[in-house]
Amino acid sequence: MTTLYVRSTDGDDADNGTTWALAKATLTGVAAIDVAGDVIWVSQNHAESTAAAISFDWAGTAANPTRVICGNDGAEPPTALATTATVTTTGNSGITCSSSFDLVYVYGISFIAGSAASGTASITLGAAQGRAHYDSCVFDLASTGTSSTISCGAGKIICTNCNFQFSATAHKIVVSGFTELTGGSVLSDTAITTLFILNAAGATVLVEGFDLSNCAAAMNLCANTDPCNRLMLRNCKMPASWSGSVNSSTPGPGSVFELHNCDSADTNYRLQKKTQFGNITHETTIVGGAGATDGTTAISWKMVSNADAEWNHQTLDSPEIVQWNETTGSAITATIEIVHDSLTNITDQQIWVEVQYLGTTGFPLSLFVDDAAADYITAAADQADSSASWTTTGLTNPNTQKLNVTFTPQEKGYIHAVVKLAVASKTVYVDPKITVS
Repeated sequence: MTTLYVRSTDGDDADNGTTWALAKATLTGVAAIDVAGDVIWVSQNHAESTAAAISFDWAGTAANPTRVICGNDGAEPPTALATTATVTTTGNSGITCSSSFDLVYVYGISFIAGSAASGTASITLGAAQGRAHYDSCVFDLASTGTSSTISCGAGKIICTNCNFQFSATAHKIVVSGFTELTGGSVLSDTAITTLFILNAAGATVLVEGFDLSNCAAAMNLCANTDPCNRLMLRNCKMPASWSGSVNSSTPGPGSVFELHNCDSADTNYRLQKKTQFGNITHETTIVGGAGATDGTTAISWKMVSNADAEWNHQTLDSPEIVQWNETTGSAITATIEIVHDSLTNITDQQIWVEVQYLGTTGFPLSLFVDDAAADYITAAADQADSSASWTTTGLTNPNTQKLNVTFTPQEKGYIHAVVKLAVASKTVYVDPKITVS
């Protein structure tokens, strides 16, 4: 394991890279000699440019990852980090930042693919089954070629406080494994139509604290029909007047696409959830009188099933509703209020609540209880009527009912409730608040 240095201003790939005076001139040059565990310092003045495609095959392993870090070359090794190093390809040439089975950490480098080009020049952040972690980096698709992408391979890609730049409306981030974006942003945008494509069954994206405000109002987060995909956005800033979808296509089997508390304004309740069996969004007009609120605005969840929802396993499932419980050894009843637009009651084969609670003495082993029909052959029964007050503006025949279950917790802890809608083409408004009695 060695400390190596890269500086384009006076480096030479013929040198051994062991000091600033003997620095390599390019990241390509140092990648050809690195071994597992090396720390590679890249000068803050490094500006590498080539017309050829670039591919970095780092030697890092789980026990000894490679670290590629931009730092101020006024000391050896640097005593101050920097974020100004650049690696650029011109023409229709791409950059593979991490290939093969690399385990690498990269800090403070901008990767610019296809500068001033009109063809395809993509950026690959990781391939195969490796693990690449990028911190305070920039990924810039400078080519206007419509097929250019930022590609995240079948391994794990982590981007912390990284920024992304696109130059054509068809540009996007393509994910095949697990990708996590924490912090960072999309820089000035060219009205991309779709941000992500989940390119394989099981591909998963988690986005938290990410700034999308430079994107177009109509941008969709993804367009996916593959099975077992997962996309989650939490606590992100959206474009002004954002009208796009968390998924503009129909999700495949087992896929879930969610957006929680993401908005362009000062709200903290915006919700979208889309699955194979329907769509769930937040609602601020049809709301319970004494129901869920963010402290100022009353909210409910609008659950809209599609034609494929049916009893008893093809269900549109709400996000979890969670509440702390202090009672032990005594029966309690948990109630969720609902309203729908129909003279006909909704039944326990069409909607129910499933509650997970700590029902085992001495262990945090949960038990489950629901108010669905007992089994597949049990006749349906109406869910209970409710006298709860709702604002029902726009409903012709508002029908208030409630979902409730009684159980005996044996340990203090959280109660987790999920509402399941299992009837085709039905709209139900759910108050996301557990009332315990």
